[in-house]
Amino acid sequence: MPFMIFFSMAEKIRNEIKKEQYGDATNSWGELEEFIVTSSNDVDFYNFLLDSGSDPVSLTAAAEASRKLSLKMYSTYLTSKASTSPDISGLMNGVIKEKLKIIPKNVSWGGQSGLVFDALSNDFMKPRINEVDELLSLGIDVTIYNGQHHKPLLISFHFLNDLHLEKCVPYYYYFLFRWDGLKNFNSMDRKPIYCSGEEAGVTKGFLKSYHNLHFYWILGAGHFVPVDQPCVSLKMIADITRSPPAGPS
Repeated sequence: MPFMIFFSMAEKIRNEIKKEQYGDATNSWGELEEFIVTSSNDVDFYNFLLDSGSDPVSLTAAAEASRKLSLKMYSTYLTSKASTSPDISGLMNGVIKEKLKIIPKNVSWGGQSGLVFDALSNDFMKPRINEVDELLSLGIDVTIYNGQHHKPLLISFHFLNDLHLEKCVPYYYYFLFRWDGLKNFNSMDRKPIYCSGEEAGVTKGFLKSYHNLHFYWILGAGHFVPVDQPCVSLKMIADITRSPPAGPS
């Protein structure tokens, strides 16, 4: 029965997107998210190996459901990180804020996420395949990354061949693009990526790349990849910006 309800809710979202009812689709997405969370005994939607009792930094599904605000789980996730994780909130509201020198004193990192989500609710479920295709066709680098334990694997039920990285990647990341290099991209082998220092030699993720399309699959990470896997995140940013990662100061 839960699977039937799931597919019915997913079909409703698909039809709303097809009719360009994007605000309604966003609301329906929130209902589907709440259904998945409550049906899975409050598994953390943003790191499915955790739950409300074992994840000290994510917004718990139970608290969200009790307030009937599951739609806000996405927009408040970073806020919850900021309030419960002294390292990341201290970094963003401390040294980073001071370095940028343009953020007002009364503005805190993550404090505006709810307002931003509300303002973009009609855009949240809009497909952006054409824009990605255009960027790829123009030769502009496009980088996609995903944490291994993030929610797309909860809501995606299309997987590809076991022998390729695509087996572990939600279907919608592939074959929705019409970029003429996609066939070659799909045939490329994935390459393991590592960190240095104490984590040297330990596989931290995989990279698949062809021309200007790059996909990073980060192991052991949920939605908040930089917090879950800071070392490999720094390496990824260094690769994207073509600059060496900064060492400890």
